[in-house]
Amino acid sequence: MESLQLDDRSWMILKSLTHTPKTPQMLAYIYGIPIAECWQRIRFLEGLGLIEVVLAYVSRVGRVVYFYQANQDAISVVVEGGTATVYFEAAV
Repeated sequence: MESLQLDDRSWMILKSLTHTPKTPQMLAYIYGIPIAECWQRIRFLEGLGLIEVVLAYVSRVGRVVYFYQANQDAISVVVEGGTATVYFEAAV
């Protein structure tokens, strides 16, 4: 297990994806994050193995839509003294 310091927006995205799968577009709308920045954070979290694609399909207009969800097996959260620390299993 390794320790990771996430910024506020990455933390919001990760917390949101622990409840239900969402698309980057949904996350950008919910949190008011520009879509390009949302995609950067999604790719970063996916690269760490903290989130994964759980559904992909082609929309009516021919675009691939990805739903992401937190990888529950890779994440442990410890709260001590009002500070939350995320521990994770690094992606291989």
